[in-house]
Amino acid sequence: MTPSTHILIFAAGLLIGLQISQVWKRTFHAFGLQSFLEKIGRIMATSLARVAPAFCSKAVPQEAGFQLPEAALPPAELREQQIHDSAQAVRSILMILTSVIERTEQAASESSQALKNLRESFDRAGLPAEMATATSRLTEQIDRMISNNASLKGKLASSQKILTSQQRQIETLRTAVLIDGMTQLANRSYFDDKLAEMIRLRQRYDEVFFLIILDVDKFKSINDTYGHPAGDLILKGVASRIRSALRDSDFLARFGGDEFALILIKSTPQSAELVAQKLCDTIRDSRFLFEETELKVTLSIGAAEATAFDTTESLLDRADTALYRVKESGRNNVCFAENPVSEGPA
Repeated sequence: MTPSTHILIFAAGLLIGLQISQVWKRTFHAFGLQSFLEKIGRIMATSLARVAPAFCSKAVPQEAGFQLPEAALPPAELREQQIHDSAQAVRSILMILTSVIERTEQAASESSQALKNLRESFDRAGLPAEMATATSRLTEQIDRMISNNASLKGKLASSQKILTSQQRQIETLRTAVLIDGMTQLANRSYFDDKLAEMIRLRQRYDEVFFLIILDVDKFKSINDTYGHPAGDLILKGVASRIRSALRDSDFLARFGGDEFALILIKSTPQSAELVAQKLCDTIRDSRFLFEETELKVTLSIGAAEATAFDTTESLLDRADTALYRVKESGRNNVCFAENPVSEGPA
């Protein structure tokens, strides 16, 4: 092998090395690998910190005289929130991975283009015949690297599809955590968050709204007489009829058992009374068919207007007190709580 051939091989190898190093330099900066790993760590740490306490009572044995810290035993009502937070954390991870895959694919494309340009430069160079063997070997290596990049892009495309599918599953999980499975209304956890948000808006921006609690009268007797399938039918039917009678802006949730909770947003006292009475009349006039048996139910409705100094607890208490008055007076009616005279304790 002549000295000129050695020089050619060295120069070509140097050129390829420079091209590849520039591509991988851009790839590293595009990925931001350190930042990516830090984000993953923070997200996973946050997720585990929220979920792990639920398992503390199982993981740590209860020895005599030993008590877990109070914060390690979350109340049962936080479980749905923990699931929601974990789903959100996983969703964030998937979004970051999707971004990394897209940038990797772009880097692979740039690498392939750089190698193709280098190959073309060999073809145009018109090198002597004695260098043909070395040139051929370099060209084979370039073709192999381009082929590997093409294979990598194919695998990245497949990974992208998998991540897209997983993101859809996470969105479904997030929705399921907030929705009551039977009635397809917002569940209690979602309602609690919404009510707290509305209280904040009421206090900060004077956003007027009404809280209405609706209870299916004598629901237990339906379950006892016809069975739980009949009760489920009633709950679904009542939920559907109430929802169809409301505005899109109103918020309806299954409050628990045979109770529903409704937030009427930006409503006046007059319109709130009309809506409550309309719902009462609609359910009273409805018929629900269960195994060829026609069932009828009524609603007892208690309502309260949110005041500037209400808390979630005080507003719920006033609406519940109004509901109790309806129950005491014979059911199948509507009662609105009176607004407090003074704004807060003396």
